[in-house]
Amino acid sequence: MTPLNQPERRTRLWQFLLLYLLALLVPLGASYYLFSNNSLADESRRLKTELDRTHEEQGRLVTQFDTLTRHLLRIDGADQQMLANPNELVRGKLSVGINDNLNSIAVVMSQLRLDSAQMKVPAHRRMARNMLRDFDLFRSNRSTIETLRQEAGRNGQAAAGSDRLQQRLDQSQQRVILLETAMAQLRAGAANSGGGGGSVPPPLPPSVNAVAKQQIELLRDQVAFAEADCLRQRALDHKSRSKERKQLLEQARTAFIQILQAPATEDLKTSIEKTLEPINVELGRPPRFFGLLGGG
Repeated sequence: MTPLNQPERRTRLWQFLLLYLLALLVPLGASYYLFSNNSLADESRRLKTELDRTHEEQGRLVTQFDTLTRHLLRIDGADQQMLANPNELVRGKLSVGINDNLNSIAVVMSQLRLDSAQMKVPAHRRMARNMLRDFDLFRSNRSTIETLRQEAGRNGQAAAGSDRLQQRLDQSQQRVILLETAMAQLRAGAANSGGGGGSVPPPLPPSVNAVAKQQIELLRDQVAFAEADCLRQRALDHKSRSKERKQLLEQARTAFIQILQAPATEDLKTSIEKTLEPINVELGRPPRFFGLLGGG
């Protein structure tokens, strides 16, 4: 049977098809417009490039941070060994190792500073700059530690030198006492022999008296030199330009000048003049001997 409204149905079908095509044309046109200008592909490539750059920068930062951590652990281990080991040879080797690690840290920091200037990710730049600031503070603290360690070593050496000078001073004083006692016994023996009514004993040879007198004078000068050098060593234990250091240096200088007025030997005179040179420089006094006496 043929439907009675077939023309109307055909009309409605064409209207539906036309409407459907129009509705389908809108998303197809939009899709064509979006995918034809490569904007999504460009955005995808840009994001992929940024992701690759981020991974690369993170990898460099991790490598540099791991390297700095290893150097810090080595320095800390060397510091612990130096505290536990008093052997100077071992401490010297450990100090060389610490300096090598500090130099390596300086190289890594220099490379990190160059890399941070080229980093594109702001967070990575901030991390690198914070790390550089922290390690600059660390290197400054290490410099202070090394200075204090050297100062402590110098103080220890000065104390040991003062002990040695004190021993030499005691020995020289004992030798002076023995020589004076021997000379007194010789004079007493000569006087007793002469007053006993017998023959007058021959006097002591002048050369013997001269040698004994010279030995006594030399020992006395050596004792005075040791005492003055002890004052100088004590002055070096104080801080530079301190009042106590200046007073002890003045006392040592005065003692050295008293010996220079009549030194027992030329070698002793030369030794005293060399010792006085840095003292005069620090105190701002004339460097020559005649100037010393004049500037008293």
